[in-house]
Amino acid sequence: AYTGGEFTTKPFRFAGNRLVLNIDTDAAGYAQVGFVDEQGRPVPGFSVDDCVYINGDEIDYPVEWLGQDLQPNKDVSVLAGKTLRLVVRLRGASLYALQFVQL
Repeated sequence: AYTGGEFTTKPFRFAGNRLVLNIDTDAAGYAQVGFVDEQGRPVPGFSVDDCVYINGDEIDYPVEWLGQDLQPNKDVSVLAGKTLRLVVRLRGASLYALQFVQL
């Protein structure tokens, strides 16, 4: 049986315009990642529930969110420099690393 869970990071600030993951979700597993503010409120358009399901085995998997227009969005530059936390939801997946990059 697949197991899963969720964790929230400590508050941080980042630079860059993309979030990429080193992740292996196995065939049936998945992951989702989202931002919350310092009070734990989801950031509109970038919440864990807005995250497009991540499935694959890649060292630089770009995270995407569906905003209010339902168009996939990878650009997190509007959040750069703000104090936020990440919420990571995993099911049958191994997350090895994450980083913010400038593309």
